[in-house]
Amino acid sequence: MRVLLMQANIFLLISTLLIIKPAVNALFISELGVEQLPRAFVMVAIFAAVISTLYSRLLRRSSMGRMMNGTLLSSIFILIAMGVLLRLNVLEGGVLYFFYLWVSIFGVLTASQFWILANLVFNAREAKRLFGFIGAGAIAGGIFGGYLTSLLAPSIGSENLPFLAAFLLSLSVPATRFIWKNYVEQQHTTFQRQKRIKGFSDHPLALIRQSRHLTFLAGIVGISVIVAKLVEYQFSAVAAAAISDPDELASFFGFWFSNFNVISLGIQLFLTRRVVGTFGVGYALFVLPAGIFIGATALLFFPELWAAVLIKLADGSLKQSINKAAIELLGLPIPIDIKNKTKTFIDVFIDSAATGLSGLMLIFLVSGMDLSPRFISILIVLLLLGWGYFALQVRREYIQSFKLKILKPSPEKKALDIGNESVVNGLKKVLNNGGERQIIYILKQLQELGDERFFQPVRGLLRHPSAAVRAEAIHNLYFYKQHSIVEEVAPLIQDTEQAVKVAAFNYLIEHSPENRLELMRSFLQDDDYRISYAALISLASETKDNPELKKIFELEERIRQKLAHLPDIEDVKEEQFSKIQLLKAIGRANIPALHATITAFLSDENPEVARQAIQSAGQTLSLEFISQLIAFLSNPAYKDAAQAALAHYGLGIIEHLQQFLGAARPGDVVVIRNLPPIVEGIESQSCVQFLFSLLDYEDLVVRLEALRSLNTLKNRFPHLKFKKKDLLQQILEEARLYQNTLSVLYIQARNAEAEVAQSESYKARKSLISLLERRLDGSLERMFRLVGLKYPPEDIIPIFKGVQSKHPNLRISAIEFLDNLLDMDFKKILIPIVETAMLETISEEAIRGLNLKLPTEFQCFELLLNGKDFRVKLAVLYLIGQLGNRQYLGLLDKYRQSPNEKVRAAAEKARQMLDL
Repeated sequence: MRVLLMQANIFLLISTLLIIKPAVNALFISELGVEQLPRAFVMVAIFAAVISTLYSRLLRRSSMGRMMNGTLLSSIFILIAMGVLLRLNVLEGGVLYFFYLWVSIFGVLTASQFWILANLVFNAREAKRLFGFIGAGAIAGGIFGGYLTSLLAPSIGSENLPFLAAFLLSLSVPATRFIWKNYVEQQHTTFQRQKRIKGFSDHPLALIRQSRHLTFLAGIVGISVIVAKLVEYQFSAVAAAAISDPDELASFFGFWFSNFNVISLGIQLFLTRRVVGTFGVGYALFVLPAGIFIGATALLFFPELWAAVLIKLADGSLKQSINKAAIELLGLPIPIDIKNKTKTFIDVFIDSAATGLSGLMLIFLVSGMDLSPRFISILIVLLLLGWGYFALQVRREYIQSFKLKILKPSPEKKALDIGNESVVNGLKKVLNNGGERQIIYILKQLQELGDERFFQPVRGLLRHPSAAVRAEAIHNLYFYKQHSIVEEVAPLIQDTEQAVKVAAFNYLIEHSPENRLELMRSFLQDDDYRISYAALISLASETKDNPELKKIFELEERIRQKLAHLPDIEDVKEEQFSKIQLLKAIGRANIPALHATITAFLSDENPEVARQAIQSAGQTLSLEFISQLIAFLSNPAYKDAAQAALAHYGLGIIEHLQQFLGAARPGDVVVIRNLPPIVEGIESQSCVQFLFSLLDYEDLVVRLEALRSLNTLKNRFPHLKFKKKDLLQQILEEARLYQNTLSVLYIQARNAEAEVAQSESYKARKSLISLLERRLDGSLERMFRLVGLKYPPEDIIPIFKGVQSKHPNLRISAIEFLDNLLDMDFKKILIPIVETAMLETISEEAIRGLNLKLPTEFQCFELLLNGKDFRVKLAVLYLIGQLGNRQYLGLLDKYRQSPNEKVRAAAEKARQMLDL
């Protein structure tokens, strides 16, 4: 049901586009002239930038469902208005410009919204399996819409086509609403929707600039868009010169747009795999530019309609077939998370910028130099040279990326020599002879493709000695729809490893559609409880986003039956295993009615069961578990599991952590210390801001953990911004704290020498001195970690270790390196402190060298009590009590009113000792 609805929806959207696009193009060219097209290209780029900005802002205030509904309804209104204006013969330049721009944006926006919706409706496994089938609806819509326009434009006139397009688009409205309500709102939490919608990352341009591979890939996309627009101009100009009647021109465009779709489909089905497989990715990249070169040359020497059709045919048919497959293969070595973060930027912004640039080029050539369309071919040929350069460079990067990954030796294997192999043969060699880590890496990358050339090598891995490899091989084979090896996978249900069992069941559910109901029922009732639970977990994973399949397999009822059976299990190990497997199934099943079971098992006396309950709570991405998971952060036994579960919520968890901080009590400090690691794996500027807010927290451990997580963020996501002003402010505060602590430490050490050894006041003072020495070390580490947010960590870490070294030469080298590395603002703060830290003992000269005043004992205590360090406050209050000096009564009275219970108690106890 979901698949057919989505396929019908994209069919309607693309049909609408292919009906209205030829009509608007024909009217625009006929009424305003082909010379206006370059200006239109520039305006499309500007219009796209404005619309995308407004769209992003609206999306922050409204749900995606409302945005899609609003887009469709406003588009229907515009189509009807267009039809009315055309019927009234209102064809002024501004009106036609608006309609031309709107059609350009409509095609991009509705397609983008559709695929966002598809990513919400289907999980990643379903997407890989079904998007090809759903995409066939788009191809069919393109063929249907174009041919329908070709047939109807001459008979009913172009002015009536917008009404037909509005009718088709109106059918998409109820379909979209039904899909959103039944397969998104009712199936996913807000967190699930946030994680599935892939928009722009915070810094996609920085990611592209940091990768030569992505830079060259973006260059190919940019040049291909410019060339495509130049080809579109030539095609439109030659067609307009040959066909003067707007209706006939619309019919011509519709006919050929459909032909291009049909030819592209034929190439995709019958030639793409053979071309890419036989000649490889590197040569496949040159097929599209070669085709355009032939068309451009033909049009240069024979400026006739057939040559214009030829060049447009090369661009329109090869771009979506062979070239698209080659581009997808080129992205294979790029990590999936980086690919997701940059793809939208490349598809939208680089496309828009290239469109605008092509318009400016055409304005210069056509309006400025008064060149005819045939001579645009010369510019196209020059651009093809740039295209060829980028293609050669990205091919080298592609090969190098793979070789760098797969030449790294596994612990159990030596590095493979594939220096003289092609990429494909090199990958096959790794699959046949590589180590576990190498094979798993390649299998995960190949999962994106389902390339027939790798089927047999992957198939052979079903007998690999590593369970992890066997499981990953089954995951990979899952996506080879043309091959069914049920008889080979079925025995793996008896595998000793549970992960292999689950993977085998996933495969059988997908590749045995005719008897999968009976097959799964038999395994769900298997006498071996391990097989039964493997089948249950597999079923929960496969039906996660499919309510129809859940009902067919009675998933909720089966889980409840197994839960009811738990008290009857006598074997302790079987009971623990059953609880853990049930929690895994519930975590994946996406059935909120079963969440109460997770809540119950969160307090299970068995630590393994409770840990799995925490993990499953995170997998649900349900709001109801967040407060419970935060509470587990105070328990050392479950802290790591709770952090991982909360991190699974993604960027949306930041808001809830901030709410917790706002309502936190003094006793929550243990929980707060464990918040930073939750966000250190989430790529967002919001995480930087959240962690910086913790640097002002009074607990030193919280501040240090926040800094450690900031350093981790910096290492993982170097493009995140750390403002120099904020860093300097934090370093200044740490430097001030270090200097104050240093001066107090000197006074305390001097006073300790004057006290009677082993007296209670002496012991209390020595305890404070020991604590202050540790605080000095911690303050120095925090300063270096702050500097590590500005400068490369690989430089800062060795310097810090050198400063701490007991070898004088290493310390001198470290400070010289630091002096050369830092700019003036950082240098004048840090260098004097580091030089002081390297001294064996603290002297009065060293204190005065830092321009510090030596405080009195009263000032020392006042300074420490006014600080943020809770443990130092307790140590000072204890020392005051042991000293018995009533001059400190005023200090004690102030802290007897402290909001911190332990500080109040310590101050009260010290006050009592002074009264003795």
